Amino acid sequence: MGMSLFKYYEEMQREGVILYFSGPVSQSIVEGIAELMRSKMRAEDAGVAAVQRVFAVLVEQMQNIVRYSIDRHADNGEQIGEMAYGQVVVGRDADGRFFVACGNKVETADCSELAEHIESLRSMSKDELKAYYKECRRNPDCITDKGAGLGFVEMARKASRPLDFDIVPVDGSTSFFSLKVVTQ
Repeated sequence: MGMSLFKYYEEMQREGVILYFSGPVSQSIVEGIAELMRSKMRAEDAGVAAVQRVFAVLVEQMQNIVRYSIDRHADNGEQIGEMAYGQVVVGRDADGRFFVACGNKVETADCSELAEHIESLRSMSKDELKAYYKECRRNPDCITDKGAGLGFVEMARKASRPLDFDIVPVDGSTSFFSLKVVTQ
């Protein structure tokens, strides 16, 4: 492996990481990790509101991996369902606010629209996000074919800062998308 796991451990501690997961994500993994984080935060007396926000953002981000990652593996016959590969990080920033960051490979062709959508959310106030969310709930045309628009709006509403994202080209048809949400 070349690098000591202890060095990874130390780096994660410095960065405020509470949970790091990299690998195949299925709906059962989403449920398990979300419940694990909920229990850990409750044990640390994080507060009900903080627990609910982190839980909601974590579930939404992991479901986005399951739905949109192009790095996939089909069921091997054991009825575990399709798995999509991605990374999930939950931690605390230096100011004590929780963050949830996820990343996965996506189609490069989808990245321009994705970036435009997130940039538009980044520019909205809390009141504008609330109104836009209500509009999207009433008007299905503002949601993409897989429903991604509403999830990003919901995460932006729960965030204490504008959504932070990055898109890195991997090859001609694939990019790596990452999103960090710092909760209130």
